[in-house]
Amino acid sequence: MAENSPFTRIVMTAKVRDILDAAQPWPTIRAITSEDIPWLANAAFESYPRRGLHRDWDATVAVTQEIFRGEWGPYMQVASPAALSEDGEILGGVTTVLRLAREDAPDHPYVLNCLTLPDHRGRGVASGLLAATARAVAAVGETQVSLTVDEDNADARRLYDRLGFAEVSRGPSAA
Repeated sequence: MAENSPFTRIVMTAKVRDILDAAQPWPTIRAITSEDIPWLANAAFESYPRRGLHRDWDATVAVTQEIFRGEWGPYMQVASPAALSEDGEILGGVTTVLRLAREDAPDHPYVLNCLTLPDHRGRGVASGLLAATARAVAAVGETQVSLTVDEDNADARRLYDRLGFAEVSRGPSAA
């Protein structure tokens, strides 16, 4: 069942150097491509509360497809890694756009999703993915990266704080 109550989103920004100082890239990664839409939509549906952009399965699939059509900004495949297990299973993934397609967005790369499957949380997957993203955006000359997190997602906020992300704004969810 979808949650209809309002919720608060926090925009956070970190210096690429701070992320790389705090975490090492996951040892085995590959780029997330449009062929991964089914995995990515399923992971988002498993990970996010039933509200906003992920209020139901159809909305989750639609927003995932929008990422690869560039509707959220130019997709940065090089900065959108999937963390792989030793046997090639995807454990988590990050999707990143060069610039978020919103007038009020920060002027640097933006992480749209940072997902780790529930059975693999707490093992360094997300920090390794964000380090891989930071390395990739640094390679194209970027010095910062931003993301959005739900205010009530305490685990993600602790991770982002540890990696050097700082709050730059907050407000009610637009969706």
